Amino acid sequence: MQKKINKIKSITYKESGVDIDKFGIILNDLKKEILSTFNDSVINNFGSFSSVLDINKLGYNDPLLLSSTDGVGTKLKLAIETQNFDNIGIDLVAMCVNDILAQGGLPHFFLDYIAVGKLEEKQIKAIIKSIIKGCIISNCALVGGETAEMPGHYVKNNFDIAGFSIGAVERDEILIPSLVKDGDLVIAIESNGIHSNGFSLIRKLIDNHSIDIVKEKFDFNNDKNIAETLLKPTFIYTDLIKKKPKNLKLHGISHITGGGLIENPKRSYGKDLSLVLDCSTFNINPLFLWIKEKANLDWYELFKTFNCGIGLLVFLDKKNSSDLLNHLKNLNFNSWIVGEMRKKEKNHNSVQILNYEKN
Repeated sequence: MQKKINKIKSITYKESGVDIDKFGIILNDLKKEILSTFNDSVINNFGSFSSVLDINKLGYNDPLLLSSTDGVGTKLKLAIETQNFDNIGIDLVAMCVNDILAQGGLPHFFLDYIAVGKLEEKQIKAIIKSIIKGCIISNCALVGGETAEMPGHYVKNNFDIAGFSIGAVERDEILIPSLVKDGDLVIAIESNGIHSNGFSLIRKLIDNHSIDIVKEKFDFNNDKNIAETLLKPTFIYTDLIKKKPKNLKLHGISHITGGGLIENPKRSYGKDLSLVLDCSTFNINPLFLWIKEKANLDWYELFKTFNCGIGLLVFLDKKNSSDLLNHLKNLNFNSWIVGEMRKKEKNHNSVQILNYEKN
């Protein structure tokens, strides 16, 4: 009797849930938009294994390279829940390039990483297009990236994104903590709402209060629903440095992200100094007061978690403050003198926040 041979069915990569060809088509559709972000320093080898950059063409005399990587946290969950991806890529770029700005440098190149359970063309295109928007705003070339299809790891329509940016600064212009001095003024530059930190807390309070973020609106903002207000993109501040007058000297910059106004500022100055931040100089954005009330936060926890309306803090000599405020006005950034630097006294914190009760 002839033995029966059982044939084992072949399982292709596509049948396992990974469609390599599909992303190739998506990338080709967006090629023109991606190439529009390139500058003269990018050697066009689109589709190669790595990006090639000619730093000599950036015009630096004695450059130091800067790098930053970040994501957007659980703000992404709200974007997924509302299927609104128009701004999430801007957030991704902003979180990286603003950190480079904090050292006095400019970003020049950006790469993204997108990991999905299943490649959805409309979703991926929206995300990449918003990344392109962020790169255009920051004058940063989108030189590469990776999209990973990971079925079984990311369930349903969940995904994650991360970014990486490379920038540069002249050696004699890099901002380091030792430059900030006692008596320096501190200028605040307004944020565009929450930016990209504290969303795990926000999502928790939304759930606890059974808030419908699509149907409901804030009392202080009837133009948009709650979701649209929460998903406003992070401001990109690169023009602060890119268009800064040569004779305008800055001592330091703090990008207010996770850790809020308590943890971030002290990364920009020495341990012998204390920032005295005066909340009577501005009205805290009502969005943050709403969060404080709904989450029953004390002031310290609010300031430690959120930017409270301040996207950047800039440290500089008093004599240069008017020039900086005029520069920022020309860039259409709302800014004001929010505090000053003082010698740190015994038992005082590195950041002292005054007059917050008026809010």
